[in-house]
Amino acid sequence: MRNQNFKEISIHIFFWLLYVASEYFANLMHMQPGKNLRFFQSIFLTLPALMLPTYFIAWYVVPRYLKTNKWSLFILWILAVGVFVFFARIKWEELVNYLESGRYFEMPASKMLKNIIRDYSIIALAVCIYIIGDYRKKQRHNEQLVKAKAEAEIKLLKGQLHPHFLFNSLNNIYSLALMKSDLTADSILKLTELLDYLVYRANMDKVPLAKEVQLLENYVDLEKLRYGEKLIIEADIDVKNEGVKVAPLILLPFAENCFKHGGSGKEWLFRINMKLFTDDKTLVFHLENSKKKKKENSPVKGGVGLENIRQRLALLYPNRHQLNISDQLDIYGIRLEINLAHVGSA
Repeated sequence: MRNQNFKEISIHIFFWLLYVASEYFANLMHMQPGKNLRFFQSIFLTLPALMLPTYFIAWYVVPRYLKTNKWSLFILWILAVGVFVFFARIKWEELVNYLESGRYFEMPASKMLKNIIRDYSIIALAVCIYIIGDYRKKQRHNEQLVKAKAEAEIKLLKGQLHPHFLFNSLNNIYSLALMKSDLTADSILKLTELLDYLVYRANMDKVPLAKEVQLLENYVDLEKLRYGEKLIIEADIDVKNEGVKVAPLILLPFAENCFKHGGSGKEWLFRINMKLFTDDKTLVFHLENSKKKKKENSPVKGGVGLENIRQRLALLYPNRHQLNISDQLDIYGIRLEINLAHVGSA
């Protein structure tokens, strides 16, 4: 806060020094030799006639009337300040002349008109700079609020996703344990690797895509232990740049949804077709699964994980992603495309 106040004060000082410098160089050609000191005395003596109306408009008139859309009162105040500056400038010049020469004489209004127009232009410029600076400050504040809100929503969605994922995984292991399967220990090991990812990487803003692919493969391997030969997976993973970074847990929910709502279709086999392609600019993820045989096929709505990933995509990749869902009689599929070019690798 102290540094911010110092910066603002420095900007104010710089503006008025810049005004003094511009006045000096504008009058340099007409200045008599040896009159530099007198010029600076005169200019600094007249500064209050500019500064007082400037800060009155910026700190009182603008907040009270311009920002509250009271345009009529705002214009009246601007005109009133203009009249005040006109007469105050005349009297101020008369006072400065008296202090310099010791004699008092009236300053003709016509002679001061040109100076008044120039003075009010300086006041208008200063007020405009203030309004622009205030607007930018509020804009940054609003951006911070939006970012904080988005981060809070993402954390909430992650908090909902983790228990959902763990519940599914523990159900898988429970099923193996009931069957007294020798694969129970392997499934626990896979779950340990998944938990390691969730604890140490899922809370990061971005992770290497290779880690997301590894997480996806570990999860699929865990499901393979449960389904055995009934599960047929065709996977085509083509990652051109494993170092490209993406938001964590961006692919896993689709796989969760696939195993939760998919099932044995034709030939009583559970079929999954998975394709992943990425380069520096694009990520394309395609996932299809056979649907459980039912007397009446109802649309697959997806679970908490799929709904969460919709919201997270909207927050993390606004206007930079496409998610298409295909719900057919025997097949349920999704196609996700993310434009990584605007996101970068950081």
